[in-house]
Amino acid sequence: MHPEIKARRGWHMMYEATVTDNPLDNYPDIIVMNPKGELQFSLEITRSWGMSYDKRKGLMLKQRFPNAEFFIYNYERDILYGLCDDLQWYSSEQFELRSRLFVLPILEYIYVPEDY
Repeated sequence: MHPEIKARRGWHMMYEATVTDNPLDNYPDIIVMNPKGELQFSLEITRSWGMSYDKRKGLMLKQRFPNAEFFIYNYERDILYGLCDDLQWYSSEQFELRSRLFVLPILEYIYVPEDY
C-alpha cells in the first residue's frame, strides 16, 4: 500500500477490486476507497487497443461515483489520461495530471520495466 494512502486512517488501496454490484464487471486495476467505502480514485493500466473500452468504463463509473478521480495509463505510449469534471479526458502530453490524494503527479508513481 502506498505510504500516502496508508497515512490516511481507514483508507484502502486495492488491486483488481470491484466498485460495482455486478461481479461480471471488469475491475479497475487500482482503486482507493475512503473509510466509508466510497470510491475516491481509479487507475486503469492498458495498451493502446484497450483505451476506448477503458474510457467508456471511466465515464460510466464517473456518473456513478461523481466525487472519484479516474485515470488511465497507456504503458505502450507512456501517456496518462485523466477524466475531469467536464467529462473530457486530458492527457499527460497536454497537462501535468495530479490527484488530490497524492503529493506528486501521478506519472511519478508509475514504473514500467523496460523489458515489459
